[in-house]
Amino acid sequence: MIKKRVAVGMSGGVDSSVAALVLLEQGYDVFGVTLRVLPPLANSGATPYDPEKDESVLRARAVAKRLGIEHFVAVCDDAFTERVLKRCHDDFAQARTPNPCCYCNRFVKFGWMMDFALEHGADFLSTGHYVNVKEVGGVRRLFRGKDLAKDQSYFLFGVPDEALARVMTPLGGMEKPDVRALASKHDFENASASDSQDICFDIYGNDYTEFLEGRFGAMTRPGNFVTEDGKILRSHEGYHRYTVGQRKGLGVALGVPAFIRSVDPATGDIVVTADKSAVSATEVRIENCVWHGVNPATGSAYTAGDTFECEGMVRYRQRPTRCMVKILEGGCALASFEQSQFAVTPGQCAVFYDGDMVLGGGWIR
Repeated sequence: MIKKRVAVGMSGGVDSSVAALVLLEQGYDVFGVTLRVLPPLANSGATPYDPEKDESVLRARAVAKRLGIEHFVAVCDDAFTERVLKRCHDDFAQARTPNPCCYCNRFVKFGWMMDFALEHGADFLSTGHYVNVKEVGGVRRLFRGKDLAKDQSYFLFGVPDEALARVMTPLGGMEKPDVRALASKHDFENASASDSQDICFDIYGNDYTEFLEGRFGAMTRPGNFVTEDGKILRSHEGYHRYTVGQRKGLGVALGVPAFIRSVDPATGDIVVTADKSAVSATEVRIENCVWHGVNPATGSAYTAGDTFECEGMVRYRQRPTRCMVKILEGGCALASFEQSQFAVTPGQCAVFYDGDMVLGGGWIR
């Protein structure tokens, strides 16, 4: 019997390393792929990219060698630039707060890397995400992971069904302490390494807006903080530094806590309010929607005009809230929540669930 071949996206972290280990122990023919997404900025004076000096590549390679599996470095900076960086730049320019992980998962990790994996003979692609993929009605569907504190299903809502059909998620039934224990048992050097956040942007420091401007040019304009009745409070250097609902770091005084209510990209003005309820909404319009399987209310394909009840989240780690979703024309939808949602932020994602199963979602308009 020929073993199924599985490509594992290996970031150099403990999660993807253990994913490769688990699949290998389950009898699959495993190989590792480490993506390199960010070359040095043009005219930055930085040295050319050298995988031999890339810590993530070296860690992934060391684990692959320990496991006795092949390892590839796949440079996909062009795809990452087009599908993630430019989208983030455009979001900032239109006063939206981008969610680069949702873009990356849909278009790069389970898009570009999926194609790379298939070209190298893989039957499936695996990552170290804490999610589950299970077959429902003949279709592989995305579910929350067992470790709810680490669940990443929110960020994977945009992965289409045709890609999910080839996705394996060996950590979906595990919890983080068990993953670290397994890594320690096998003497992985990254067993106790801290978790990475936005690792794709680490090489440019904490403020990735700086390299977005360095690569694509200015994306926002200066303006003023103003009250709801138009009173100017102070100036700012660019609205990309702020987001709807933000309270800290505004540098304005209303006598009570102030929140950002809205941003006008045409003028650069940021409207602040002392009324927290003014930053909340019960209706959320979303665009560029991705839906999975069939409409749970009709049992058939999602169609404009359809409605269904479910639970929704307008940000990561939020407690899901009951809502009614109406499918609109043009890949849009309208979600009406039972409870008002604080700081519904354009550019972020609204994701909808039936229990632990992801129904789909889209980008908040």
